[in-house]
Amino acid sequence: MNTFLNKTWDLENPTLVSAVDEVPLWSAPFGLALLESILLRPNLKVLDIGSGLGFPTLELAQRLGPSSQVYALEPWQAAIERMEFKLAQTGIANVTIVEAQAEEMPLDNEAFDLITSNNGLNNVADDERVWQECYRVAKPGAQLVFTENLPETMLEFYQAFEATLVELNLGKIVADLKQHIHAKRKPLPETMSLIDRVGFAIQDIQHHRFTMRFLDGTTMFNHFLIQIAFLESWKAIVPEDRRDEVFAKLETRLNEIAQKEGDLTLTVPFVCVDCCKG
Repeated sequence: MNTFLNKTWDLENPTLVSAVDEVPLWSAPFGLALLESILLRPNLKVLDIGSGLGFPTLELAQRLGPSSQVYALEPWQAAIERMEFKLAQTGIANVTIVEAQAEEMPLDNEAFDLITSNNGLNNVADDERVWQECYRVAKPGAQLVFTENLPETMLEFYQAFEATLVELNLGKIVADLKQHIHAKRKPLPETMSLIDRVGFAIQDIQHHRFTMRFLDGTTMFNHFLIQIAFLESWKAIVPEDRRDEVFAKLETRLNEIAQKEGDLTLTVPFVCVDCCKG
């Protein structure tokens, strides 16, 4: 029995969300690259899309200082409550939280000098609509900086997942696995084409990567971040009556890889893209 398959998490529970806030290892590499690409100037009106629990929104607000105002756009109510708590505790006064979906921003036309998104623009329901909204609310000449991880993210895991499906005569759902990857991590040329079509000009693309190392597949599957951010979507790919079988075989395969290589290393390539509204 795969005990990790039976865990459930309530992401609207404030206590759990507080614990999520203590696991920044996923968002931090993206956010640090984003912060290094922003042109720091006084008196900016800033929009951060998908602010989550407040990183890098609150960091950006502090680095820009009180002459600038940062608007944090976020639909997740429990995360907003956590962000409000941190604002109250830190005394940061130049952040305004906007509870809304990025597809329908309740914001004025040509309002912002700077738009940022830390691995958020690739996690929306309608990416083209979101980019149109970004263009609408950006001032002429506004900078837009975003990060996103690429389709090769955790390639080591997905290759093992696909091999397991084929071995268990479930090759017919490999297409579902590939669609799952494409839904969240578009190929870079596809994203660049969308940006150009909407009307932003790309100024710079910086490529980065980091790794997540685990003792083996068992420790990976039981890791809190993997549990709350990835596992449910992986489970959804596999028919319910085959999940125990598939994930037992996959866990074994990953453990064998770790035994051979010394650990299980998952690679996360991502880009930081700097755009401008002409």
